[in-house]
Amino acid sequence: MNANKIILLAAIGLILLAIYNYKPQAVSITIGQTAKPFSIELIDGSQWRLEGYKGATVVLFFWAEWCPCSHNSMPFMEQAYKEYRDKGVKFLGVGIQDTESELKKFIQQEKPSFSMAFDLKSRVADLYGIVTTPTTIFITKDGKIGGKYVGQIKTYQTLSEPLNKLL
Repeated sequence: MNANKIILLAAIGLILLAIYNYKPQAVSITIGQTAKPFSIELIDGSQWRLEGYKGATVVLFFWAEWCPCSHNSMPFMEQAYKEYRDKGVKFLGVGIQDTESELKKFIQQEKPSFSMAFDLKSRVADLYGIVTTPTTIFITKDGKIGGKYVGQIKTYQTLSEPLNKLL
């Protein structure tokens, strides 16, 4: 096979890969808009429905096992959960961008106390325009987007400051 044929086959392969992996541009969310309703199965098999938490502040934490920033954020997320659960704040961790077995590794390593789910088909992640892990979404008591933080949580205040404003 000559070099031109190899280049042509490689180019065709890349085009097919791009078409296979194409996703429409992510939806963006804005502060103040109504949070989009969803339900998702938790790792214990029960259903978690956002509509079931009207009147409560909700924290959605989108993470991935392969992402070191997700792992590094977990101690702060766990600390916030323990501090704010008695104040009525609901936490949901949503594993994305990985296989179920890899997501289970994260759970085994981090041992979170709050509810966790796997979004294997990125249904909820796409609904909220999540393209990067970790991403944290804050939802107000009246069901509006109250804040969004993209990236590693490096201090407890990254969570406590927006939560205190929403309570």
